[in-house]
Amino acid sequence: MKNNYSSLENLTLQKLIRAGDQEAFRIIYERYWDKIFVICNNRLPQKDIAEDLLQDIFISLWNNPKLEEVQNLEAYLFQAAKFSIIKYLNRSSRIDFVDPNSYGLLDRVGELGLDDALYTKELQQLIFQEVEHLPEKTKIIFNYSRIDNLDSREITEKLNISHQTFENQISKSLKHLRIFINNLKSLLFF
Repeated sequence: MKNNYSSLENLTLQKLIRAGDQEAFRIIYERYWDKIFVICNNRLPQKDIAEDLLQDIFISLWNNPKLEEVQNLEAYLFQAAKFSIIKYLNRSSRIDFVDPNSYGLLDRVGELGLDDALYTKELQQLIFQEVEHLPEKTKIIFNYSRIDNLDSREITEKLNISHQTFENQISKSLKHLRIFINNLKSLLFF
């Protein structure tokens, strides 16, 4: 059967990989390595970093217990590459990650497909991380408003600030996050 592996569809190969079939994994690796490498290498400062990230992506593919649920393997690998690049760039610029669970938001992952769930969680984590970089007062007001769902009156009373201060801080935080998301789009949709 080894000779016939290259003609197998991805879903069949994915099932074989979950069963521990190394030949099926080799076919997937050879099928997608070059495409994913080009993406990583174009976005990262050094070839060896791109190769390391690519190695990690394929290791996680081999270890993925839900691999059979992935409907579009190529899209899954491209997304994995994008998020690996983003994580690397964030780590290299010394940005600390924030636990998205501490915000108690959007736990809809069960309603989404596996690819969408991964995308949502990663995007959520990046946005939460960026919120942590807001000035302290702005961050507190943003969290009360958007995370805790307090209305403006409750927030102004709780923090003893004017309504105008509240509006200015919310506007400032949303503008900052819009810029961040627009910059992120250039990485996510290359």
